[in-house]
Amino acid sequence: MSNEPSPEIMTLAELASYLKVAEKTVVRMAREGKIPGTKVASQWRFMKSLVDEWLQKSSQPPTPTNLFQLMKHAPELVPVSRLVTPPLMRFDIKPGPVNEVLKQLVKPLEDQGLVKDSEKYLNMLVKREELHSTGIAPGVAIPHARSAADTTLKESALVVGICPEGTNFGADDQKPTHVFLLICSEDDMVHLRLLAKISKLLSRKSILTRLKACSNSEEVIGLLAEAEWEIALNKENG
Repeated sequence: MSNEPSPEIMTLAELASYLKVAEKTVVRMAREGKIPGTKVASQWRFMKSLVDEWLQKSSQPPTPTNLFQLMKHAPELVPVSRLVTPPLMRFDIKPGPVNEVLKQLVKPLEDQGLVKDSEKYLNMLVKREELHSTGIAPGVAIPHARSAADTTLKESALVVGICPEGTNFGADDQKPTHVFLLICSEDDMVHLRLLAKISKLLSRKSILTRLKACSNSEEVIGLLAEAEWEIALNKENG
């Protein structure tokens, strides 16, 4: 690798130069998930800190599981856009009572074998909502168990659910909730750090309207990545 200083957010050309490989090689690796990167407005972008972490792990791509583990020790290296995966996204959440909505969000965890006892976990989520709605942003809710240590999860995960029609989820503003980000964590510290990251992303008003209009996983990941790049750029320029 070059000894020249490199920007935190790298273009395809910059990363190819940094790694001393052809651009087409970087594109192929990114498409196959062999190197951490994402598309923003159809252009590949790479976070240098995450690439360096990937290089340090014997050139193995960070999986959602080890990324959640990394969140505990170095949360700044883990963008939310790398924690969401297509199998854990639902774009057809049906309106209904809180427990029915949560049941739909737990289903992907059950389908992927990530929860030991789905009924028990669902009950924990329902009890948390009975304390106070997790609808903390206009049109967005962040459901989670009251205590991460008591969950029946096999591993941490992040479920994304989109309800096109909107549903009453008990939000303080009494408006319909369209977007759900279900935090599934086995560790309280990881849970809190992930909650803080998501809350920071949702503080950007532009992302809220666009999220509820997403209809596929690529749109969700791209939108989250775009917001993260903007935050990183503002931090770098500030």
